[in-house]
Formats: sequence, C-alpha cells, structure tokens
Amino acid sequence: MNILLVNHETASNWCGGDGVQMVETAKRLRQRGHHVDVVNSNSPDVKDFDIVHIFNCRVPGAFPSQVEKCKSFGVPVVVSPIWINLGRALWGSRGSLAILEGLGTAGREEIEARLERLRRRNLVVRIKEGDLSPIGVGSSFDELTREIGDVLVSADGILVNSWLELKAVQSDLLWTGEKYGVAYYGADPKEFLNADARLFRELTGINEPFVLQAGRIEPGKNQAMLCWALKDSGLPIVLIGRSSHWPNYARLCKEIYGDKIYIIDNVERKILASAYAASRVHSLVSWMDTCGLVSLEASLNGTPIVGSTFGHELEYLRNDAWLADPADSQGIRKAVLDAWDEGKNTEKSNRLKQRVLAEYNWEQATDETERMYVSILKEKVAI
Repeated sequence: MNILLVNHETASNWCGGDGVQMVETAKRLRQRGHHVDVVNSNSPDVKDFDIVHIFNCRVPGAFPSQVEKCKSFGVPVVVSPIWINLGRALWGSRGSLAILEGLGTAGREEIEARLERLRRRNLVVRIKEGDLSPIGVGSSFDELTREIGDVLVSADGILVNSWLELKAVQSDLLWTGEKYGVAYYGADPKEFLNADARLFRELTGINEPFVLQAGRIEPGKNQAMLCWALKDSGLPIVLIGRSSHWPNYARLCKEIYGDKIYIIDNVERKILASAYAASRVHSLVSWMDTCGLVSLEASLNGTPIVGSTFGHELEYLRNDAWLADPADSQGIRKAVLDAWDEGKNTEKSNRLKQRVLAEYNWEQATDETERMYVSILKEKVAI
C-alpha cells in the first residue's frame, strides 16, 4: 500500500503521544513492505496515495481541512481521534491554574477553599472563549466539538486508542459509525525496559529518590497541582518536559514547591528512560491525556505509576496503579505517598509491567492499523 500519515502542521512543536504513535506506526508499516510518507500539514498533498491516516482531530483549523483535502481527491481516510472532552479538560486545567495563580494575593486557607470548590465541580471557569461549566459546555468549544463531530462522520474508519476513547467519541462527538478498531499505545522495551538509572544520576547530580512527571509543562498536564498536593511533604519532584509554550506555568511550579523541584527541558529518549529508572514514583494526574504514554514507558522499569481518573488511562492501568482526580489535591497527595511507600518492583507494579510488555506495544498497534487499511481498501474495490 501507498500510505500517507498526517498530523497537524504544528505537531512537531508539541512532542505529543500522537506524534510518537505516527512515527512508530510508520516505522513498522515500512518494515512490512508498505510505502509510507509522514507529514505535519493542515492541507496535505494526498493525490498519489491509496489511503490517508489522520492523527488527532482536536486542533482547530487542521482536521476539517485535512479531511476535505482527502475527500476532494477521493482518497479513503482513517482517523485516530486522540479524543478527550475539550470543554471539560479546559474547565479543569484553567480552573486549577487560576486558583493556584492566586498565591500572591490569597492565603493557603483561601486557596484550599477554592480548590475544594473545584474538586466538587462547583465553579464556573471564565476563559476568553466563554464561561465553562464543570461539564465543559458554555464556550466556543461547544461549536468546535460539533464541527469535529460533523467532519468525523465522513471518515471511512476510525482507530481509537482504547474502548473508553470510543465511548467518548460516541457520546461527545455523536459518532455512530460501524468501522472502528482499537490501536493501543505501545512502549518500546528496547528503549525503556529496565533502563540504567546511573546515566540520569550522573548527568543531573540527583542521587536521592524523587517523584517524576514526564511531559510538556503546562496546565493540561497539571504539574502545579502535583506541586501543591506534595507541598511540605519533603519529596523531591523532577519535571522533565518542554515549558516553552507555558513558561509562566513552570515558574508557578517553582514558586509553589521551592528548592525541592528540578525542572529539566526535553531530553533524548535514552536519558528519559534512565530518569524513569531513577525515579521512585511516576505521576501523571492529567486533564488532557487519553492514555498517558509516559506512564506505560515508566512502568517498564517497575516504577509505581500514579494516573488520572479523568482520561482513558483506567483501561491501561486498571488496578495496577494509583489513580487520583486531577481536581483533588488531597487525593493526588495520598496516591503519590501510597505509591512512594509501596516502592519499586512490587507485585502491583510488576503486574502492570508485564501487561504493558504483553498487550501494549507498537507491533500490535500496527497490526490493528494495517487490518483497518486493508478492510477499507477491499470495500472500495468491491464497490
């Protein structure tokens, strides 16, 4: 097959899981003898391809244009939505940001009272796009969600990253199609399994145990809430990720946590693997993740994982991780401390590690992807 994989034009600036999935899928499709091109474009040149696969439907201005281009040339299109409810995610991430940014004018008691209202979903969050309710409605993102749903119905098939994501697509985007598959995210054991912690320790000088969060440093990833939750715990926190999109957010994390936080910019994957191995706990209690790819990668080192109840992580992590509501600072604190006390390479963490090795890998994701392509093209030939 002659295949084009497409992400939005700014995808390389964000270093997200959707980009990793696209690159890893392309690599394995090529190994199977297919011709594969990969582009980040809102208006890709699709005319010479048998099929086009679009990753991430959430970016305004990109997804409708990409699908329209495919349809105008009659090229079948598969979509990996990478879908999370945008309104609800923005309500939580911007709400917690606004509360924690009030540190300069409000005392700790007042901050805690506001966070309790957030936890109880008893706040309206005002952003430039409108006023968001806790269920994520009330802003221009309502119209964006409707537009995404209207465009998605024209796809020839969708590949979600979990059954929970499929249900979210059905309920949020009103998608009722019958052509779908589940291509689970993967973690490459060649890169991340039982990595050597010494490399990270020697490079950074951080030799004590620490709580790690890998990923872009931004409100959607909720690092400031992690910092607030662990304030006064004495546990070192290491944040690894790009902060260029939200430099003030990185500064807020530092303001909250002080000298016990280490903020490190993007690192190569070998160093990241070593950081996973060196950490005592990996935490990602996010508002924006459909899976939490970094949680899968960290788990391959027997590291206890703290995940979010908001996204679709439950399908991957199940009972083998500690989960917390991203709006609940006390819940986050308890989950991290319980995981810390449990320690590495225990029965719980090793169950997750073994399941990731068996079920969540890029070969199986590519199997599902290839099946979808073949099925769609066979139907086109039959017609």
